[in-house]
Amino acid sequence: MAMYLDATDWVSLPNALGMSQHADGGIVGTKPYCASGAYIDRMSNFCGSCRYDPKKSVGDDACPFTILYWEFLDRHHARFENNARMVFQIRNLGRKTADEMKAIRHRAAAIRAALEAATAL
Repeated sequence: MAMYLDATDWVSLPNALGMSQHADGGIVGTKPYCASGAYIDRMSNFCGSCRYDPKKSVGDDACPFTILYWEFLDRHHARFENNARMVFQIRNLGRKTADEMKAIRHRAAAIRAALEAATAL
C-alpha cells in the first residue's frame, strides 16, 4: 500500500478482495479479476522460460492459465453476458469455434483433475 498515494485501508482492502475474489458478486468489483496467460506474459516476466505458449488456448503447448481463463468465461457466460465491463471478453469468447471450446473444456477438466490429485497427497 506504500506504493500508491490513495492506497488507504478503506479503499485497497475492498477493491483487492472484490476484484480478486469477485466475492461481493460484482457490487464493488464489477468484474472478476481473472487473466489469461497472454495478460500474465504482458504484465510480468513469468512466462519467459515456460514451455507453454501464453497466447494459445488449444493444443499441447497451450497455456494452462489461458485454457482456464476461457473455460471460466464460458462456464459463467450467463452471469457476465450483461456486464458492461465484460463485453469485450464475452465477445472474444463468442469468436471461439465449437471445436475450440470443446478442446478447452476437456483440457480444463484435465487440469482440474490433476490439481485435485496433487492436492490430495
